[in-house]
Amino acid sequence: MTRLKLFIPLLLVAVLGIALFIGLQKDPHQLGLIQQDKPMPAFVADDLLLRNRTFSERDFQGQITVLNVWASWCPSCKSEFSFLKEIGQQGEFTLFGLNYRDTRAAAMKVLNELGNPYFRSVYDPEGKLAMELGVYGTPETYLIDARGVVRYRYSGELNADVWKAEFVPKIEALIKGESRP
Repeated sequence: MTRLKLFIPLLLVAVLGIALFIGLQKDPHQLGLIQQDKPMPAFVADDLLLRNRTFSERDFQGQITVLNVWASWCPSCKSEFSFLKEIGQQGEFTLFGLNYRDTRAAAMKVLNELGNPYFRSVYDPEGKLAMELGVYGTPETYLIDARGVVRYRYSGELNADVWKAEFVPKIEALIKGESRP
């Protein structure tokens, strides 16, 4: 019985090692999507720029939308702003921001200094909407179809390679009317 007790910690370490090995094989940019193929969750939140205007899930209907989760305290978010400004003018989709766990003053300062790439930005200081979407951190970017259904999520900083490989084919499929990119 005493020898059996010596093997229990060894067995626990082996199980933990296997779990870690499996976890390390997964692509961190392709984490599970809570809202995959589901409508945007019902919500009402303030617009970051227009204090007397609110956002809701209805604002994500009627056009293809790219929703970028960002914060003033996120260095990667700020470094992707110039690329977001570039793609935001393509006209095939509407680029919205989701300002996550931030203060309005800090967010406004970043937008004033770096330029605002977003058509509109949801202000989510407590992270409630982000939590319902399944946000793990910043930056994250979601593709939402014209019916307001979340179709894709990318975790990490956007750049031209990621955009071309991950988003362009899915947006083109949505434009062609395919229900599932």
